[in-house]
Amino acid sequence: MTLLYFAQARRVTGLPSETLSPSSPLTADQLWAEILRRHPDLAILHPVIRLARNGEFASPDALFHPGDEVALIPPVSGG
Repeated sequence: MTLLYFAQARRVTGLPSETLSPSSPLTADQLWAEILRRHPDLAILHPVIRLARNGEFASPDALFHPGDEVALIPPVSGG
């Protein structure tokens, strides 16, 4: 599973991406638990970050599989 970090998430982690190797699918809560274990400073952004799986926003009850690409998308502002 490849995690992609954007904007504030990238600044907090200091990484554009990283790889997770779960042995089975993860729920969003399980995935977040692993992300926050690795990067506890992301906890402040957790309520506003959306997860996207393979290019599409994931529902809260989605399962994330070992081969998925998962993007952490923080809120976007613009004008």
